[in-house]
Amino acid sequence: MLSTNEIIGRNILKILNEKDIKQTQLAEKLNISKQTLNKIIHGRRNISINEIKEICDALSVPMEKLTDEDSLNEEQMEPIKLFMGEVNSKEAKCGLMHAQNIMDMILFHSEIQEKKGILQEEWDD
Repeated sequence: MLSTNEIIGRNILKILNEKDIKQTQLAEKLNISKQTLNKIIHGRRNISINEIKEICDALSVPMEKLTDEDSLNEEQMEPIKLFMGEVNSKEAKCGLMHAQNIMDMILFHSEIQEKKGILQEEWDD
């Protein structure tokens, strides 16, 4: 079962695709980094109700459209299949999990780099 964050993220991605809007365009409109939006889209970041409202306003959709679990079809529920097709072997699944972990680390370090000045100030205080 998907978490609420994953449902919202997948619905955001679905709406972006339907409206032919790039993730970078939405990130700029929301005044957030591409990495933060990527975490929201992949359900790896908790999202507040205010952020949901801002996203809905930016995409011109009602809130219900972001929280509707029924609107997700099977293809969207399986991003690995969408990206690479069905993976059956244990080795391939392990490789994809390893790639996901690497991507998560890259995004994490990118966000730390982006915020290192703020973090240094907080550390020094």
